[in-house]
Amino acid sequence: LVGVVVRNDTERAVVMAWPPFAARLRCAAVSASWRRLAARATPRISTTAPRLLKQPALPFGPVISARRHFTDGVTGLPRAEGVWEDQVADCVLMVDPSGFRSNEETLQDNKFMAASGNNEIHDELSGIVMAEWSQLVASLQEAGVKVETVKGQGLPDEVFPNNWFSTHSDGRLVLYPMKVPSRSKEIRTDVIDNIRSKLGLEQPIYDLSSWTKSGVALEGTGSLVLDRPNRVAYVALSKRADKNLAELWAQEMGYHLVAFRTADRSGEEIYHTNVLMSVGVNFAMLCTEVIPDQKELQSVLDSLKRTHKVMVPVTMAQMENFACNCIQLRSSTGTVLAISEAGWTALDKTQQGILKSCVDSVVAAPVPTLEKIGGGSVRCMVAELFAAKTQPNELAEVRSRDLCSVESEHGRLELVIVHEPGLEVDAVMPWTLDTMKVDECFNRVDLKNQHRRFTNLLKSRGAQVVHVRDLLVEVSHLGEDARRQLFEAAWGKEFLSSHNLAALNVDQLITGFSRDCLQFEQPPLMNLFFMRDPLFCVPGGWVVVSRPFYPIRQQESKILRAIFQLHPSLRSVNVYEGLADDPEVNIEGGDVLVADPETVLVGISQRTNERGADRLAEFLFKQTPVKRVVKVFIPKQRAFMHLDTLFTFVDRGTVLTMPYFWSRPEVYAEVARRSNMLNEKMGSDQRQNVEDWVQEPPRIELLTKGSAESKKYKHAMSGLQAEGIIEKALFVCGAEGSWPSPEAHAAAALTEQWNDAANVFCLSPGTVVAYKWCTRTVAHLQDNGVDVLELDGVELMKGRGGARCMTFPMRRSLSLEA
Repeated sequence: LVGVVVRNDTERAVVMAWPPFAARLRCAAVSASWRRLAARATPRISTTAPRLLKQPALPFGPVISARRHFTDGVTGLPRAEGVWEDQVADCVLMVDPSGFRSNEETLQDNKFMAASGNNEIHDELSGIVMAEWSQLVASLQEAGVKVETVKGQGLPDEVFPNNWFSTHSDGRLVLYPMKVPSRSKEIRTDVIDNIRSKLGLEQPIYDLSSWTKSGVALEGTGSLVLDRPNRVAYVALSKRADKNLAELWAQEMGYHLVAFRTADRSGEEIYHTNVLMSVGVNFAMLCTEVIPDQKELQSVLDSLKRTHKVMVPVTMAQMENFACNCIQLRSSTGTVLAISEAGWTALDKTQQGILKSCVDSVVAAPVPTLEKIGGGSVRCMVAELFAAKTQPNELAEVRSRDLCSVESEHGRLELVIVHEPGLEVDAVMPWTLDTMKVDECFNRVDLKNQHRRFTNLLKSRGAQVVHVRDLLVEVSHLGEDARRQLFEAAWGKEFLSSHNLAALNVDQLITGFSRDCLQFEQPPLMNLFFMRDPLFCVPGGWVVVSRPFYPIRQQESKILRAIFQLHPSLRSVNVYEGLADDPEVNIEGGDVLVADPETVLVGISQRTNERGADRLAEFLFKQTPVKRVVKVFIPKQRAFMHLDTLFTFVDRGTVLTMPYFWSRPEVYAEVARRSNMLNEKMGSDQRQNVEDWVQEPPRIELLTKGSAESKKYKHAMSGLQAEGIIEKALFVCGAEGSWPSPEAHAAAALTEQWNDAANVFCLSPGTVVAYKWCTRTVAHLQDNGVDVLELDGVELMKGRGGARCMTFPMRRSLSLEA
């Protein structure tokens, strides 16, 4: 026995050491007995024994394991309770490579290393690596990252400090056991004391370093790749990452461990996890080729999927160039991806593009000598420094404006709420089409698959996607009072008084409450997957609750309003409910477009009335930075139910809209006249009102903060250009003048517009999602330099809504141009 416990009659115990064999042999009885005795020790001073955390009982679910109580919930939104750690550090520690050379001890199992050669070139080598190290330090500092530098002791591998210690926001510093003696010497009390003092790490040191004597190792964040907010630790098992010790660490630190084995080209294990994998806030890089066991690989992929990471698959050749050995850091201007020049150039343009969309800048530093002889790269050279934080009772760390920030239609999308359609669409049948406000019945399986592909497109460009159903689940897990408030907000107290709350399921808030086929006491919310309309964001960090035109859609606003009132991560967001409570108001999010931080466009359409626009303007002028509200009057027709069905932003100052719609409405009057003649000849009574286009052509009215007088423009597009709101217009089905006649162009455009060609969704400046079947429009956008992510959405199109309709963006970053 390495560990000895002595207990006497006075109930005191002296804990000498945790028995290593208990962990290595999984001896549950011994380890349990040790814990019972250790718990009675007075005082309790052992640093080798794990100190069990008192885990807060969070009322959220579902969870993956007992330790998942620490995670963000299924939504991925920041948790109001249990927020322990940030993923991204704003300060790092780096040790200079004054003694750098090839380490014969670590060369044995690090296949990324090469011998440094004869001793006589040591001085030359030292100068080269010092220059590479210094350039990396300078590049990070120039990018806005704080770097603490430490003078080396002359050890060969001390330039890689992340292996022997890690810091954590719960106030702890962890020391790790190294595989070889030369690396154990890197542990320095002066550095430890300095770090603890500066960061306020007052908790006892969790010291695992003595496990080296037992012949096992766990080399810090080289062996452990951490998803800190989600409390997941990934470990590639090797001689430097003992599984039992990793499990012990995970139990103590409150992490869910995902362990797997690896094999390189020669079938040998890879020495560190962080050379084959990297996890950022929104993304994860992984070399899947080196995980031979398919079950273990699937376990890793499933964990990354659960935590909403955008996957960047990396080939073995790219991994061998240290493409995965990178880290996301926080700078004074955003987040930075720190990676070596070799790793960055090994990635292809698509991989680089995805990573660029997930961070604000990239630092690609040349460190070829350190990589070749040291067998490690940029990630290995930085140790993250996390200051101690107190656990917030409310959403103190994530301010409401951090969660809700929409200053334009074109800023890079960061956070968006969606709803994946489900069983509610089964209520759509030929005899309920008009009631459900759709034109065709759906194939639910294809509809769900297409919507899932849509959300994957959003994630592929770095956006965090949150589902309404997950928010409802989390609210329901808050307890009976929260569930009651949720159902009362949606269905009323009278309904709840005659039904058992415990028997109700939150899914029924969307699918409807029915005791038999089509016998609904509470109707299904078939249109909820068009998330744009029930509520919308405006500049200043505000969410505005809509009052939709149809009563069935007002139900959607009630539910989402309740979510923002009850969900712990959303209740601190500023929400304006005045429009929803005004019976004379009709307003839907599809008619509201944020042109810039001071300008909002509001469509006066079939679904939004002037009262709604005026009330919104009053609020915006009083509570937000908005100084201009533009009322855009469009025909009150189903084909143009919202402004965004015929007018959307694709970049700063650039819009996609209908040809001749604003400048020559008489073209549409002529197309309507010809259509009526054709319908008459074919014996149909379908008619278009020609006079509407002549008597009430599209126009705009500009309201300005502090001015009692409005400014009116008969020609809407000219007015928008005159006011500097738009600079360039692209058109459905191609440029004006590119067709044999304006009427031919308008007729073709009306066809593609019916399939939501103009309802594109901007992910970042010049990048949009659009239905692929709107071929002429997609081609025109691409010809004008717009990056179009094409969505195959035949089933989605049946609902008469496009990519913008299906999203409720909560946070966009400001583009460089803005």
